[in-house]
Amino acid sequence: MQSLPVIISTSCLNAQMEAVAITPCTRCQQGCPSQAIQLDTKRLPQLDGALCTGCTACVHACPSDAITHRDLNPEKLLQQAKQQVIEGVCTIGVACSAVADANIDTDAALRVACHASWDPLLLACMAADGVKRLNLIGLDGCASCAIAAGAEVMAQTERDYSTLNAALGVRMAIGHHAKSGAAKPAEAAFPDVVEPPRRAFFRKLIPSFSQSAVVVAAQIGQAASQALRQELSRELSRERSREQADAAQASDTIPRQRPLRLRMFVRALPRLQPNFTPVPYLAGIPLGAIQADDRCTACAQCIQCCPTQALDMREFGSNRVLEFQPDRCIGCLRCVAICPEDALEPLPGISLPAILAGGSRPLVMVHASKYAN
Repeated sequence: MQSLPVIISTSCLNAQMEAVAITPCTRCQQGCPSQAIQLDTKRLPQLDGALCTGCTACVHACPSDAITHRDLNPEKLLQQAKQQVIEGVCTIGVACSAVADANIDTDAALRVACHASWDPLLLACMAADGVKRLNLIGLDGCASCAIAAGAEVMAQTERDYSTLNAALGVRMAIGHHAKSGAAKPAEAAFPDVVEPPRRAFFRKLIPSFSQSAVVVAAQIGQAASQALRQELSRELSRERSREQADAAQASDTIPRQRPLRLRMFVRALPRLQPNFTPVPYLAGIPLGAIQADDRCTACAQCIQCCPTQALDMREFGSNRVLEFQPDRCIGCLRCVAICPEDALEPLPGISLPAILAGGSRPLVMVHASKYAN
């Protein structure tokens, strides 16, 4: 029997906005492949245990970490992948519970309850940590599995990940492998790492090396590999320190914090080499960006309703400036819906370099005459 997710109603975005007449968040409901989640009269999500299969898709669909599952720990999964890279393994196999239940022996280094557990930001974090290829084992058995949602959810996750990758310089290939471990013909969302042109040029220019040159090259390669493993090990230590610092600074009010996967992604973003290709709004990627115009009256309703404190107001002389922090926005658009002056609107795409830059940027300056009364 599969374990079920747990819904923390007090952490739900809708719990903060119960008395406000704006459209409730329904991402968990829409993300559930078995339609096991519905909103009650207070607009809070309720789980039907008879319909739920325990696929965990709702966990990463929630933009406020209001749903948890004992079999899904993205930080632990990422640390396990890092350890594999430190040991020199950059192609990692991951098996689902259906493979384990069938007692099928695979070379999988990682295990998940269901491949519906994956989300684009977690995949990007793995790419940032040096994983070149992720082989998913067991997707071919979804039709006969009690969970039955892995292939369906993973198909959408891969589409969202492909969209996200257009704005990234570091990517990871995704392969689909049968339970036996044999690869299917069309398996990779991205090609394997291609030999750099300069290296390929010299390899063709010099058709053969002497044995001594080969030995020297091997020694250099071993030294470089060792240096890489040491750097990854140091990065793992730094990552754990950052996670401990985040935990120490966390507020008691959970909804005011960024979701875990967004915090992980922001920390990994420097290593992902982001470019200026805009990332469109996607339900599977908790990112967002807004803009404001001079209709703003500095009423601060948008600040009060923001679940992650992405908006703030500061004094500038006798005026006020509405500021926006891109690396905290989860794209819920509550601020847009609640603004009485319709002064806010979402940008058509999210700039990853803006998130990487961190800090706040001004959206609009409100003259004192607009709010003095």
